[in-house]
Amino acid sequence: MKRLGFLMIGLIFLLSACTTSEAGDATETFTYVEYALPLDEKVKLGDGADEIVFVFDYSCPWCKKWMESVLPEIEARWIETGKVSFKGQALALLNERSQRLASVDANAERLMPDRYYALQRQIGMDSGTDDFGTEAYVHRLAALFDVDAELLLAPQIDESIQNARLYTRDLGVEYVPTVYVNGIKLLDAFSLDEMERVLNKDIQAGDVVDVPAE
Repeated sequence: MKRLGFLMIGLIFLLSACTTSEAGDATETFTYVEYALPLDEKVKLGDGADEIVFVFDYSCPWCKKWMESVLPEIEARWIETGKVSFKGQALALLNERSQRLASVDANAERLMPDRYYALQRQIGMDSGTDDFGTEAYVHRLAALFDVDAELLLAPQIDESIQNARLYTRDLGVEYVPTVYVNGIKLLDAFSLDEMERVLNKDIQAGDVVDVPAE
């Protein structure tokens, strides 16, 4: 039953997200909504008053692309200048490897908070390798970061399931990656211009924009 559950969710997310195209039906407008994200206690990167949150699945190739191309720009423009703090929230949506790595992510945050984002980025960059997401991969990752592999592998299934339900049911996640700026969900997770417009309050919750037709 667990395998079927991941398959069903995975198909939905692979078909409607984790791609550069819009989801199936054309949408005429997009309303910016502000969400109260449950991340007050989460480790952050940077000390800025504004906040960018990246919600992703380690098995999603577009999430890897985001880490490669967008995150470095966010660091250079806003984190290193003290404007923004960053938080990355892994979800288990696509497959069983997603589940294992979401558990690793949660354990790493507790075990090694000072190196948490270095590990999160390492996993993201390793996506697509032959043994990615397997126990053997986690053992290699643990050796690289000098941490006990069994502690990283401790299952956090209940937490992962609860997070997936919360974000997809109540917090607006319809696809990954999803990005929020100060709690406001973006239309385009890859748009630095849109991020800046929210940071500058040129875009605010309740604003409605037309979505270009394909």
